[in-house]
Amino acid sequence: MRRIRKLIYGQPGEGPLMIVLICGLGANSAFATDWFVRCNGDDSAPGTNRSAAWRTIERVNRARLHPGDRVLFEAGQTFTGNLRLTAKDAGTPKARVIIGSFGPGRATIFAGTGTGVAVENAGGITIQNLVVMGEGITNNTGYGVLCDNAQTNATMLEHLSIRNVKVSGFGKHGILVSGAPAGFRHVRISDCTMRDNLLGGMEVAGRLPWDSTNYAHADVQVTQCRAFDNTGDPNYHKNHSGSGIVLYEVDGGVIDRCVAWNNGGLNGSGGGGPVGLWTCASRRVVIQHCESFSNKTKGADGGGFDIDGGSEDCLLQYNYSHDNDGPGLMVYTYAYASHTDRGNVVRFNLSQNDSRRSRTYAGLWVRNDGKGMIGLEVYNNTVLVGSWTDQAAGIRGEGVEASFRNNIFLAEGGPVPLRVESPHTKLRFEDNLYWRDGDRVQIEWGQNAYTSLEEWRKETGEESLDGKPLGLFENPGLAVYKAGMRSTRSISASSFRTFRPLPSSPAKKAGLNLRSRFGFEGAFQDFLGRQLPANGPWPLGAFAR
Repeated sequence: MRRIRKLIYGQPGEGPLMIVLICGLGANSAFATDWFVRCNGDDSAPGTNRSAAWRTIERVNRARLHPGDRVLFEAGQTFTGNLRLTAKDAGTPKARVIIGSFGPGRATIFAGTGTGVAVENAGGITIQNLVVMGEGITNNTGYGVLCDNAQTNATMLEHLSIRNVKVSGFGKHGILVSGAPAGFRHVRISDCTMRDNLLGGMEVAGRLPWDSTNYAHADVQVTQCRAFDNTGDPNYHKNHSGSGIVLYEVDGGVIDRCVAWNNGGLNGSGGGGPVGLWTCASRRVVIQHCESFSNKTKGADGGGFDIDGGSEDCLLQYNYSHDNDGPGLMVYTYAYASHTDRGNVVRFNLSQNDSRRSRTYAGLWVRNDGKGMIGLEVYNNTVLVGSWTDQAAGIRGEGVEASFRNNIFLAEGGPVPLRVESPHTKLRFEDNLYWRDGDRVQIEWGQNAYTSLEEWRKETGEESLDGKPLGLFENPGLAVYKAGMRSTRSISASSFRTFRPLPSSPAKKAGLNLRSRFGFEGAFQDFLGRQLPANGPWPLGAFAR
């Protein structure tokens, strides 16, 4: 369609060339149009080329957009106002309505105290190459980008894209994609930055009742996004605030190669807290190749990564969590979750220096306060903590069915490598390595404490399989950073070599091969992408060598 328009109007900035008759187009066919907005424009102008551009956001709001149309703001200029698209402005899967910039760089939308860009009941929308700014968290009461489906027909709107957008200074979320009773399908959010927003960085979240078993959104991909300095609202007590990126009520989603840091420091809720990157009440969500660090809280949580209540078949893999107030790797469910947690997996992650603020949390923390957890698999993670907390891994076993295999739980100073409350036979620990540098290894198992692997194995049946003894109480031989050296910056990939097992490490080839031994499916690789053998032993921890 855009190629046809150029035949009629020429290149942007030029006048009409000719009028042509296109055979095969019916009288009701609409031509895609590029609409231009410049600070020196004129709202009475046609708006269809750069020399006859509109001037204001309000003029754009008055226009009716059609599939394939583009609204382009001049890069390097600032436009004050609150952009709004409605159902009448919707695009289609093959002919999106695009809001963006023209020229080198990005245009800025300054929203004042309101919402920067609002998409109401419209699919087929792309928002790209913009800076969206509010008046600051103490003055603004809106969202940076708000996409909401409030239609009552319970049908998901199709295709929504937000890319290369920087959002800051809003009293609510930087980006919120919402809906009730249905939201959006095929959502793509990439290369976006959310910073200095009060309620949180980004949420793709439904507005369904807490006990609903439906999912508001489907097929959501969030890639290469950054969320930082989103403080949380000290006056908001209904639920958590100050998270980096959250997928909630999503059926099928990915958070990939994203970073969240220094979020949540003003969270005021006692019932729930912020986490850097997490999912809740969702199914088949994968969080991978991400980093989450220095996230904070004044109450609960404040962690790096989380699979939270009502989640099914979700996966945390190849993530790096460090220096967070709360747990690095968390699996938790609450009393009112709409689904029983089942089939979730935590594998090949690294947690370093987490649980900084609370002694009751841990680098790896698992707890059920709801309908229970079924089939949780936790394997090949490396967890390192220091004296600021009481345990490297903390598990509350009541209502939890889980297997922990091939992990390294390393504590320096006072903490124990593992503490399990309410242990039972549906908690299985098989071929993990436990070590406490500076003190004797101790496992706390309910009311008992074991300093001997053999005694623990004999009395509980843990760390054994088919009569074969498993597990190690032994120094893993990692060239790690010294615990307590807190980092407030993202760590370069080359630095991960310090977490690899040294040549003499007992962790190199001591692990169970979960594919051949238990039938786990897929091609497995370690934290750094090294392929693990189809047969033969796997390493302990997240790194093969």
